[in-house]
This record gives sequence, structure tokens and C-alpha cells, in this order.
Amino acid sequence: MMYNDPVALAREKSSQAAAFLLRHNLAPHPVNYTVSYEYSSGQNAGLCQAIEQRVEARLPFDDFIMAELYSHWIEKSQQQNEQLVQRVGTMVTRLSGCTDLAHEATSDYLELLDHHLPELSSSDPALKLNLMQLIEATEKVRNSHQQLHQQLDLANQQSHQLRTELKEMKQLRLLDPLTGLYNRLAMQEHLELWFTEQPERQIAAIAVDLDHFRQFNQDYGNTIGDVILSKVARKVRSYVQDSGLPVRAGGEEFLILLPDVDLRTAGEIAEQVRKGVEKLRFVSSRSKKTLPKVTISLGVSLYQAQENWQQFLARTTQILQIAKHRGRNQVATEAML
Repeated sequence: MMYNDPVALAREKSSQAAAFLLRHNLAPHPVNYTVSYEYSSGQNAGLCQAIEQRVEARLPFDDFIMAELYSHWIEKSQQQNEQLVQRVGTMVTRLSGCTDLAHEATSDYLELLDHHLPELSSSDPALKLNLMQLIEATEKVRNSHQQLHQQLDLANQQSHQLRTELKEMKQLRLLDPLTGLYNRLAMQEHLELWFTEQPERQIAAIAVDLDHFRQFNQDYGNTIGDVILSKVARKVRSYVQDSGLPVRAGGEEFLILLPDVDLRTAGEIAEQVRKGVEKLRFVSSRSKKTLPKVTISLGVSLYQAQENWQQFLARTTQILQIAKHRGRNQVATEAML
């Protein structure tokens, strides 16, 4: 991310970036401003497409979404590290294979030389000297190959360890650090994989939103709010089987994706989640006072072939609003539309 814009162009882009932040009611802090300026520049095709799809689907922007856009489309050092380690690992593996072959060929040659050495015996001192020098030089080559082989073995082990660590880091990159649920990047990757494997696959979505949670944060503080949010997320995740995907989709919003599940079954799962969260009880560790009960509203829909995944999620969020308008702490499905 390098900018060499002349003053006039930079001012124009800054005005566009500020207008974007104002239009979406976003605070002009560094991450939000950087994303909006990069979008205004129009040079980051992936970022522009992601934002335009979200605008087209009428999905809202907030600090959480902007941070994910920044991490995925602007801060690319993690992806570059993964590619570099992959290339180094491939190179080390190939070198190790070539060294194995060279070491084996040298060993075979020495064994053959040792086997036929008596036949080469001669009373000629010069020939004997040449033979001894040949054997000594060949032995040095074998020792060098052995040392190189050991060094490449070590490099291969280190490369494998680094690949394992990067795999773990990549997995963490797909998780929300507060709740442990998957993030929107993981959601996008899973949806693309599911639709690639089976374009007509039936996928249900359950949008989950904590009722009056912004007011809760104002009353009790963000620290306690984060604890409550993580506990609710844990409860939500407990109702999702391995084939499903629990996602933190926004500040206090979760999303459950369920492949190969029909609308009725998804609605039943949503009701189980609602009841499970309603039964949770929270006590302040500091004051030991019981905190207010937390409830959730949920919206359930099925993916339709004519829509992209952004439109699918936007429609699910709209269905969630039905549950909110009907009094919250309930489940709404697309059958209610």
C-alpha cells in the first residue's frame, strides 16, 4: 500500500473517503480511513469488489467489518509469508531428493571400486598412488554428500515445522479472537467451497443478534460485555455440528450456516439456540451481583440459486428484523415473508 498521488488527487480521494465514512456512519479512525481511501483509489480490485457487493446487498458497515476488510485486503503480510514458506519448503524437498540420489550413486560407485580394487593391483608405484588418490577423493565426495544430506534433512525438518506453525496461524486467521467462532473470511471460503463442490447445494442460514446489547454495554461496560458475548457465542456453537459453521458476523451478530438442512429443521435448531441462551445466567465477578438476562433474536432462510452469498446473508438479516419487530427473543423464518 504505497501512494504517490499529487496533492490535488490526494485531496479528491480524501474527500471521497470522508464521504464514504459519513455515508455509512463510520468513525474516521486510521483503519476505517485507510480502507475507505484504498476503496476511493480504486486500485485494490478485491477490496472494491467486496465493498461494492456489500453495498449492493444493502448490508451495513461497522468497525468490525472494516477491520476485517483491512486485514483481508490491505494487510497481506501473512499471505505473503505463507507463499514464501511454501516455496522454500518445495525447494528444500527437491534438493533433498536430488541429494539422496547423488549420495546413493556415490555409495554405489565406492562399493564397486572396493570390489574391483584387488583386480587393479599393480607393482607400478605410480598406478598404486593414482588409485589411492582416486579412492581418497571419492571418499571425500561421499563425506561431503553425507554432510549435505544431513543439513538438508535438518532444513527439511525445520521447513515442515514452519509449515505446521503457519497452518496453525492460518487457522487462527480464520477465527474471531474474542469468541473463537469463525470470521467472515472463513465464512466466504466455506461458502465458495460448498458451492464449487455442489452448485445446487441446500444451505440454511440462521442470523443471531443479541437483544439490546448496545445498551447492555453502555450500562455495564465493554469488558463485561465482551465476557457475555464470548459466553453466548460458546452456547451458540454448542448447537452446531461439525458440518455446520458458526460465524461472528458483526459486533453482536452471529451467523450459523447449515449445509444440507431444510428450513423446518433450521428453524427447530434456531429455537433450541434461543432457549439455550435464554437459560444462561450471568454474575459479575467484581460485584457478585446478578446481571440482566440476555436474549437473542434469530432469522432463518434458505439459499436461493439466483442470489450471491452477500444477497443471501442480507435477506437472512432482513428476516431477523422481523423477529425484532415482533418483540425480540424469538425466531422468524422466510416462511413469514
